[in-house]
Amino acid sequence: MTLSTRDVLFATKALRAFGDGMMSVLLARYAVATGLSGVEAGLIATSALVGTSATTFLVGRYTERLGRKRVLTWGALLTIATGIGYALSTAFPPLLIVAFFGTVNPTSGDVSAFLPVEQAILAQESEGKGRVRTFAWFNVVGSLAAGLGAAASGAAGALDLVPGLGEPGALRWMFFGYSLLGLGTLVLVARLTAHAELPDRTVRQGLGPSRKRVFTLSALFGTDAFAGGMVVQTIIALYLLREFDLDKAVTGWVFFGTSWGAAASFLVSSRLSMRFGLVNTMVFTHLPSNALLLGVAFAPSAPVAIAFLLARSLISQMDVPPRQALVVSIVEPGERAAAAAYTGLTRSLASMAGPLVGGALLGTVAAAPFVACAVLKSGYDLALFGLFRKVKPGE
Repeated sequence: MTLSTRDVLFATKALRAFGDGMMSVLLARYAVATGLSGVEAGLIATSALVGTSATTFLVGRYTERLGRKRVLTWGALLTIATGIGYALSTAFPPLLIVAFFGTVNPTSGDVSAFLPVEQAILAQESEGKGRVRTFAWFNVVGSLAAGLGAAASGAAGALDLVPGLGEPGALRWMFFGYSLLGLGTLVLVARLTAHAELPDRTVRQGLGPSRKRVFTLSALFGTDAFAGGMVVQTIIALYLLREFDLDKAVTGWVFFGTSWGAAASFLVSSRLSMRFGLVNTMVFTHLPSNALLLGVAFAPSAPVAIAFLLARSLISQMDVPPRQALVVSIVEPGERAAAAAYTGLTRSLASMAGPLVGGALLGTVAAAPFVACAVLKSGYDLALFGLFRKVKPGE
C-alpha cells in the first residue's frame, strides 16, 4: 500500500501521541512502584522538559542542513531507546538520564522536539487555506490518540496479575511497548520520499530574513503559554475540589468532556480560519474564552463552573491550528522548521513557570489565577491583532 507524505505524518503523530498519553500515566505509577519520592518524580519530569527543550533548539537549527527524513529517523530510534532505557532502569540516577535524553513528553500537550520537522513538511504539502485544515486534522488525530493511550495504560493492571511479574514488572513490559511504537514510527518514516525535503532550489537555513518576525511571535506566544500554565488541569481540579468539594470521579469526567470538546473545536477552527483569516480566528475566539474563564472564577456553584469550563473548551483551543499555520506561512520555506521550533520552544519554556505562579495565587485568593490568566491572555490577543492583523501569510 502506498502512503502519501501526509498519511505518514498523521500516522507518526498518532503513534507519538498514543505513547505520550500512555507514558504520562505509566511513569507516575512507576514512580510509586519503585519508591521514588515526590521530589525525585518532579525532577524526572523537569529533566524531560529540559532535555526536550535542548533537542528542540538543535532540531530547529540543523534540520534543513541534515535532512528532514534523517532527523525524524533519529527521533524514532531515540523513542525505541527511551522505552528500553525506562524498562531497564529502577534507580533514580539512570531514570533522570533517560528522561533528559529520551522522547517522553511529561505534559498534556505535544512538545515533541520533532514536531517542528513534521509541521515544516505539512506546510510544504499544503497551500493557502488548505494548510490550516491540514493542521486542524493533525491536532485532532493527536488529541484522540493521546486519550486512547491514557486508556491503554490500564493494560498494566492486567499484566501485574501474571504470577511472578508484579506491578513494576508489568510496567517495564509496557515500557517495551513504548519502544514498539518507536519501531512503528521508524517503519513509517522510512516510507518518506524526497518530496518531504526542501526543494533543491531552496536555500537551507535556520532563521534568516524572518528572524525579527519569529522572535516577536515567540514573545507573544510565550506570554500566552505562561498565562495558560497558571490554569492547567491540576490547578482547575484543585479549585473545583476546594471551592465546591466536587467528587473526584466527576472531576475526571469534566476533563474528559473538555478534551473532547477541544478536539471538536479544531475542525471548526479550520473553517473559521479559511473564511475570516488566521489572526482574526485566533483573536476573536480567544477573547470570549477568556471571558468564560472569568466566569469559572466567579461561578456561584459547581454546575455553573463546570458549564463555563465545558463552554470554554469548545473555543479555547481554536487558535492552535491557525497559530501553527501562521508560523510556517509567514516565513521563507527554508525557515519553517526553525520558526516552528523556536516558537514552540518559547511556549514550552514559558509554560513551565505558569503552574508555580498559578498555585501560589490559588493559595491566596481562589479566583486569582483565573483572573490573571484571562487578563494576560487578553493582552496577548490584542497585541497579536495589533501587530499581525495586516500580515498576509504566503502560499
